[in-house]
This record gives sequence, structure tokens and C-alpha cells, in this order.
Amino acid sequence: MIYKKLNIKPEQALNGSSVLHSVALLKGAQILRVHDVKEAKECVDLLETLH
Repeated sequence: MIYKKLNIKPEQALNGSSVLHSVALLKGAQILRVHDVKEAKECVDLLETLH
């Protein structure tokens, strides 16, 4: 989905995934289903630091 919208290859979609994770967390998501665990954890940690 992300790579199609951005017209990139699937392996280049990490930045888009991180953005959408951030949006979901800001909107109250409690669980993220991810493949890139390290990067998602960094997203969670940064957002927790800001709030």
C-alpha cells in the first residue's frame, strides 16, 4: 500500500511506514503490527519522549 502510493519499491517504504506508525500512535493506537521492529520501537520511544 505505502510503496504503491509513493511510487517506490517495497523495500524503500520504511520511511512511509514510520510516518504512518507515528500518525496511528498519535491517534491513540496501542498496538502496531510491524515487520521492522527496531524502527517501530524507535518511533514509539520518540513519541513517548514528546508526550
